[in-house]
Amino acid sequence: MSQLDNPSQWTTGADAPTSKQKAFISTLASSKNASVDPEALNKSEASAKINELKNAPTQNADATAGQPIQDPDTWSTGDDKATGKQMGYVAVMAKKAGEDVPKEMGKTEASKKIEELKEKTGM
Repeated sequence: MSQLDNPSQWTTGADAPTSKQKAFISTLASSKNASVDPEALNKSEASAKINELKNAPTQNADATAGQPIQDPDTWSTGDDKATGKQMGYVAVMAKKAGEDVPKEMGKTEASKKIEELKEKTGM
């Protein structure tokens, strides 16, 4: 077992959780119908809570994804081809919104389109 597998032994484990950890916990907690205050956790506890929530059964399949953790315009890989998941979200929501499904997009463009379609469809 490596040190990565044991967050309680991290030298920064007692630090406050990162903004990415807090955002991910909030998103996971929403889909699992769990009440979690990420601000009350340290970095080590946040990592353990993420693992716990990832392994818990989904209770709220209609939970929406949270806001992007970072501004998509600042992504270093934003011009790369959109991921399969991004294109899948765009396809489902575009159809629901009565829009044509784009054939190809970059990651940043897809992220922005997802946010736009979430507003239009309420998804």
